[in-house]
Amino acid sequence: MPDIPVRMAFLKRMHLFRGLSDDQLQLVAEAIHEQEYEDSELIFSQGSTTDTFYIIYSGSVEIFNIFNKGKTSKEKRITLLFRGDYFGEQSLLKKRAHNASVRAGKGTLVFKIYRNKFLQFIRTMPDLQGAFNVMIQSRDLARKLRLPWLNENEVVYFLSHKHVFILYQMMVGPVLGVILMLSLLEVSFVVQSSPLSGFGGMLALLSGFLLALAVLWGFWQYVDWSNDYYVVTNQRVVRIDKVVLMYDSREESSMSTITSVNSESDMFGRVFRYGTVIVRTISGEMRMSFVHRPKYAVAMIEEYLLRAKDVIRRNDEEIMRDVIRKKIGLAPTPAPAAAATPPPQQTAAKKTTKKPGLGDALSEYIRDIFYARKEVGGTVTYHKHWIVLVKDVILQTIALIGLLSIYPLWYYYNGEFISLAFGSIVLLLIVATLVWWVYGFLDWRNDLYQVTPEQIVDIYRVPFGDEERKAAPLENILSANFQRTGFLGQLFNYGKVNIQVGNLDFDFDNVADPPSVQRDIVQRMNARIQKKREADAAAEHERMAEWLAMYHKTMTDVDKQSGQDRTPDLG
Repeated sequence: MPDIPVRMAFLKRMHLFRGLSDDQLQLVAEAIHEQEYEDSELIFSQGSTTDTFYIIYSGSVEIFNIFNKGKTSKEKRITLLFRGDYFGEQSLLKKRAHNASVRAGKGTLVFKIYRNKFLQFIRTMPDLQGAFNVMIQSRDLARKLRLPWLNENEVVYFLSHKHVFILYQMMVGPVLGVILMLSLLEVSFVVQSSPLSGFGGMLALLSGFLLALAVLWGFWQYVDWSNDYYVVTNQRVVRIDKVVLMYDSREESSMSTITSVNSESDMFGRVFRYGTVIVRTISGEMRMSFVHRPKYAVAMIEEYLLRAKDVIRRNDEEIMRDVIRKKIGLAPTPAPAAAATPPPQQTAAKKTTKKPGLGDALSEYIRDIFYARKEVGGTVTYHKHWIVLVKDVILQTIALIGLLSIYPLWYYYNGEFISLAFGSIVLLLIVATLVWWVYGFLDWRNDLYQVTPEQIVDIYRVPFGDEERKAAPLENILSANFQRTGFLGQLFNYGKVNIQVGNLDFDFDNVADPPSVQRDIVQRMNARIQKKREADAAAEHERMAEWLAMYHKTMTDVDKQSGQDRTPDLG
């Protein structure tokens, strides 16, 4: 079991206890109770209450919900937590029933701090109180928002609006407008006894209209403030900017691309406890302005940077140990047994597929023309949104309808068919307009954006002309951000995804559902980076193992010549 100095060193690396003195850390470490759990043992169940704050020292825990459907119950995993994560804070502070169950994984050791002791620490340690309040607010907001773009096992640790002081600044104009308009309304009643006529009536109508505008302005400012978020998870840092019906953007940086993080604030920021968190990455920097208690956000990001490096280091050590043991003829370290998977059930009868008819084939052909996203053989292809086609061919369509309507309108008003000469001219114009329409359609159709398992591809093709193709490896992507701008972009959910690869920018313009496109790219990028990292590490381990095996063989030969017996365990 870890002793007091080991506990203190462990707590010092956690963002919750960042800023505590050694004496304060020692008090917390001495108050810890340890408990080991067996694999799959339930720590607490959904609907129960506890008086304990849990910190994972080793192993992992699974958080899941239980849903009852009739006489059966079904589990749904929410996330996995690992060393350095914590849980149980809701029942600890607010005595709420747990909204999920928690189950231990293999080799789980948990630090427990009971309510009375933890509340005492919060009252006497301002830094711990501030960090804990930020954590509680973040988790409450995360449960409320239920961010749909989170990956599996991605946990939100910091989620915040801009500081409320900024909301007060934004509301100054609307509040002054409301006061001024109320004053004008009062003046309109003073001007004459019947304010609904004459100058007083005009002034009352005008001030009432402006008062409504001021109230709407204030509501707009509040919604604009509440739509912007800063998010720190165990995998990435995210900034979300949104203006209702006009603009929607999400900028993010994965932990693997972050090089440093710090904060800055001015005089007002130090007084009201807000500042700017600056996250520097290999592609630039992300500025999170007006963050409440910025030092806690910085502490969270730094902690997860260190944890990510530790995980990579431990994995490398395990792989290196196994490779060396294999090279010198020893059995590799036994891996934990994997859970058995049930064999697939055999179907009794072979499924019969219905042969598609003409209508099915036609609808499939139309869907194939206008699809926004299509995945074939691991390659995802995106087209521009159909609303872009509408905008590109709207003039051609109006002109074509107008030209086609000349023939019936001429007959309707003149009682005779159009002349051959004039009709031929109209026919030529119809053909030209039709060619123009087809050109616009092909120009929309020919632009493709692709994400393969290895690279991203941007294909720009001029109808009946040249083709330009840009491609870059997924592992070279530095950032991927999306934007939805304008009323139409918000209404029809389309926009631009910008991918930065070194000094080269890839713009997936006017794609449907840009958040999903960004998520596709980031997930495939992470998978590719992980695969390449494993391949590079395996090659490096193999090379080093060859040298160590050669050294081992050489020393064995030397020992044989000198009559000594050197074993791997004795060195």
